[in-house]
Amino acid sequence: MIPLMYCLIFAAILFVIGLLGIMIRRNLYFLLLSFMIMSNGAIIALVAASSYWQQSDGQVLAIIAVIAVLAEICVGLALLVKLIYRRKIFNIDSLSEMKG
Repeated sequence: MIPLMYCLIFAAILFVIGLLGIMIRRNLYFLLLSFMIMSNGAIIALVAASSYWQQSDGQVLAIIAVIAVLAEICVGLALLVKLIYRRKIFNIDSLSEMKG
């Protein structure tokens, strides 16, 4: 069995990599990918903690979190396809321009 500390360190590394990706990149595709990496880090922490304390509550919550993340990514990808179809760009900074 893998010790809890190793799993939590791995989850924290994944979370930080995703956070850096969100802070650095301005491309919508990479923002969605970084969000997915952050969510995977949180889900790994949930599963590791629930396995360590031998409770199934964390694993049920992790399954619900996976379903929620997949739904958010599907909506984000739909927005990305619509953005590419309309404006032919990936940059989300151009979306913040107000045009009357």
